[in-house]
Amino acid sequence: MNAVDDGWAPLAPRDAVELLAGLRIAWWVAGGWALELAGAEPPRRHGDLDVAILRPEHEALRDELAGWDLRIAHRDELRPWTGGVVVLPANALWARPRGEDRWFFDFKIELVDGDDWVYRRDREVRRPLATIGRTTRDGIPYLAPEIATLYARG
Repeated sequence: MNAVDDGWAPLAPRDAVELLAGLRIAWWVAGGWALELAGAEPPRRHGDLDVAILRPEHEALRDELAGWDLRIAHRDELRPWTGGVVVLPANALWARPRGEDRWFFDFKIELVDGDDWVYRRDREVRRPLATIGRTTRDGIPYLAPEIATLYARG
């Protein structure tokens, strides 16, 4: 079976908090889950769990998730990632614990310029890094709905 076709584990944002608890880099639930956590979309079934991370910190994932199978996901291909910079235009890493058949996370690598987050589809769209995330009352970090909506529409 092709790794792209292995499917996704049925995870929810609470699972991300548990599985990524030791991660020493900033991360936020992204995609449709972020919109749902913000109350901007009604609950629905999700096919995967997107997690946003910052490009200047993405290389740390290799060490932070040492027991995981990490792949660069770009143009319907998955390439093993053993570390180093994920070169643009690639901007996603799929992750699953070694030995698992299904993927757990689709890490979205967000562009950063100085103290600004930069929208990868239009680099004129930016906002201060300090404003890109929110946290639910029970401690789930998620991408601001204004940013998650950009990707949902794009």
